[in-house]
Amino acid sequence: MNRSIALVGVGLILVGFALISSPIVLFGHETFNLEQEAGILLVPVSLLVVLIGGVQPNPERTTVGGTFGNPEVQVRRPPAPKPVEAARALGYSLREPVSCRHCRTMIAFDLALCPRCARPRECRSCARTLGTVDDRTDCPGCHRIEAFCNCPRLTRPTEAGPVPYARPRRG
Repeated sequence: MNRSIALVGVGLILVGFALISSPIVLFGHETFNLEQEAGILLVPVSLLVVLIGGVQPNPERTTVGGTFGNPEVQVRRPPAPKPVEAARALGYSLREPVSCRHCRTMIAFDLALCPRCARPRECRSCARTLGTVDDRTDCPGCHRIEAFCNCPRLTRPTEAGPVPYARPRRG
């Protein structure tokens, strides 16, 4: 309840009743004049002001972000959390087929051997030859499926010379 608005409404009600009773007090007899009509119209309006004051929140307790000096509201914002570094994206889709290095046959993602030449395919993360454990294709270095391999990447010598070793970033 906003007491200041409600007290204005109560004051208006008292002024309205004073205007209604003014002919009796001033002249001693009841006459219907302009002041009495204004008092009759002012009473319902002042009742509305009292109701609005009863519904409105108290500015000493609830304000918009402490604008009017609310001691319960924190004016400062809490510090923003540190941004989380995004995980490193895979360079391939998990269910994408692979072509065989030797015969260029497409190999399904869950097969460790080429169906045509029967040679083992390489892990797309660390370049080691994949193995099979309990009908599951996994990397022999870390014994995880290919998508979650965290082995250091092997480098292959190229015609231009050896490629320098680069340890993969773990995110």
